[in-house]
Amino acid sequence: MQFSLPPSRTWLYEVWNHKASVLGGILAIISLSLAHYAGFLMKVPLQIVAVAGMPLAKGVTATFLFYMFICAVLARVLVSMLQLIVVPTFALTDRLETGFSWKMNWKKRRRFARSNTQTINLEGYLWIYIQSLFFLLLMLAIYVKFKVTWISGIGLLVSAILIPLSGLVRSGFFLQPIPRTFAKKIKERPIRSGRAASAVFVTIMAALIILAFFMGVMRASLLRDQNPQLTMTKDFTGMAAVIASSGGELLLFQKKDVEIRYIYFTPEFTTSVESNSVFPSIGSKK
Repeated sequence: MQFSLPPSRTWLYEVWNHKASVLGGILAIISLSLAHYAGFLMKVPLQIVAVAGMPLAKGVTATFLFYMFICAVLARVLVSMLQLIVVPTFALTDRLETGFSWKMNWKKRRRFARSNTQTINLEGYLWIYIQSLFFLLLMLAIYVKFKVTWISGIGLLVSAILIPLSGLVRSGFFLQPIPRTFAKKIKERPIRSGRAASAVFVTIMAALIILAFFMGVMRASLLRDQNPQLTMTKDFTGMAAVIASSGGELLLFQKKDVEIRYIYFTPEFTTSVESNSVFPSIGSKK
């Protein structure tokens, strides 16, 4: 006997009706979080990862998701502010081309209607692209404090070119590389439309996972390079950079010349991994 919810227009019915999309969104967030955490732990010694990997995952992932949602909201606010300027400007531009008189001839009226219709149809996609760009720039500026250099700038440019090309290859665009014909086939053939949608989804998810991974690497590097601060616990007092924290767990980082040291604290256990014997060793179990 198959279970089904009663037909009603409640939010529970909508969630059940679109359960595949909801599950896909949840799995996408989990994938991004795991990719980010994997990048965050890239340079952490395996001895520390074996002990602190699971306890610290909650704190690192929660911080990443917090910044991600904050940047998404800020990007939406910036786009909304931009819309208040751009949309009237588009309307004014169209009106200037056809004249301000309401008694337009048939040719000008048709051109005005066609221009406004195309603007409305393309506006949704345009704002999505702009909002995505704002989100990426905010994450790079706030979360990892990304500095544009020749290498990083070229890397971003190459990525911006390769990601759309990858999506076009998956969608079958290069079988007949004529934009107008390709768009017409997507509209008229459900198979081509489904293939294009699948290609866009796969390409975007792959790009986001790679981006989340490198953001994890850059976030960990940013925290390691910050100025050490005085840290006091029951078993440790000294200058160290806080890499991660979750509940009672704490991961510290110390650097002196070329020697580095990771120290992990829990309420019951304290351990450290160092490159040589410059630092005094800490390790105890209560």
